[in-house]
Amino acid sequence: MSDKLLRFEDGKVTIGGKDLLASSANLSISPKLEAERVYGDYDSSIVGAKTEFVKFAPVGGLTGKLSINFYISSDKFTVDGNPNSIERMFDIVAGMDERSINNNIVGRYSFNNMYLNSFGFEMSPFKMVMATASYDIYGSIERVIDQRFRQSDVNFAHGLKSFGNILASGVEQNEFEISKLKYTIVVNRKIHDQIRANENTSINTSPSGTVPVRCSVENIEKEMRIEGNEIIEKINIYGGKQTSSVAEGIEDSKIEAFLLSLEGEKVARFSAKGKIQTQDIAISEGQHAMANITIKEIIK
Repeated sequence: MSDKLLRFEDGKVTIGGKDLLASSANLSISPKLEAERVYGDYDSSIVGAKTEFVKFAPVGGLTGKLSINFYISSDKFTVDGNPNSIERMFDIVAGMDERSINNNIVGRYSFNNMYLNSFGFEMSPFKMVMATASYDIYGSIERVIDQRFRQSDVNFAHGLKSFGNILASGVEQNEFEISKLKYTIVVNRKIHDQIRANENTSINTSPSGTVPVRCSVENIEKEMRIEGNEIIEKINIYGGKQTSSVAEGIEDSKIEAFLLSLEGEKVARFSAKGKIQTQDIAISEGQHAMANITIKEIIK
């Protein structure tokens, strides 16, 4: 077989200098081009002005996307042996970090100037916890030598011993049985370009041209959705559980997930604290009642 074909086993995925055990990855990089046209004299054959093509002109910088599916492991989510959270791993909450993620590799291509767009995972009993993440990329890519992911004795999060809790307006719901849990965090950004940056000769001499001067964080939202046997009673118009005679001071609701390995090692913890956005319950013949509850937290 030709060694020019890249095997999956040789397609290491590295994000920010950290190797991930990925099951799939999709990388794209494209320029933004627009055709420039000028209109000449009247042409009777087309009953209109004759169109002459001049050239393709860039209307933006090089942009790309990276989407990956990978397994959550303790070596990525623990600090000094303590379970950590997504906020620390991607540095998107503390100080609303706007620095780009550099030192990235997908297969045989390396690149910088990458920013997290979304992250999520789904947890259910007896299944591996598979995570998904997507990123925005600015600039070009370079080819590197094929590299294989090599790591032994890795503890991956598994749904066998992992569990979740729900607090409805501060009150623990002991009768809730969670059968599935889904976590999602989304970061929306705004790109800033400067005229002075485009005056540099690198716009023509570098394959990346110019990259954004700043990629600011506009808003961050996270959401947790659980599937179980109950929904929240006495929910009020503010998305809380009404347990008193006044609506003021009612606590936010919270869903927590605790991810453990098959060996029982604490791998990571996640939570969303906010208002109940949606809930529903369905009952059908021959089936248990299935309920869904969604809580959203506005971080920024």
